[in-house]
Amino acid sequence: MTVGDAVLYPREQAVGLVYEVYERGPGQRPGAQVLLSDGRDLSGFSAEEADQFLQPLGPTGLTYEFTHVGQLRADYHRGRFAQAFATARLLAGFRDIRYLNAR
Repeated sequence: MTVGDAVLYPREQAVGLVYEVYERGPGQRPGAQVLLSDGRDLSGFSAEEADQFLQPLGPTGLTYEFTHVGQLRADYHRGRFAQAFATARLLAGFRDIRYLNAR
């Protein structure tokens, strides 16, 4: 996964965006931090957790440089992720039409 990728979080039937990818250590795959379309920060998933809990949908075109949680929240409320979430819902809608209208 890379920054800007859309994912499904089936546990809550929600779409999300990868907003940061982080290194974990020698020989380990990177982890990913995810923001849901309702503004909740799911924080970090190890690569193994991401494999278990997230379903990749594909790129949204979002480029983002994470600095801190306060900035992430402010960017969300300013609509910085709106277009990427619209793309994520469209990608998710190909799997299940209910995601097209999900917040």
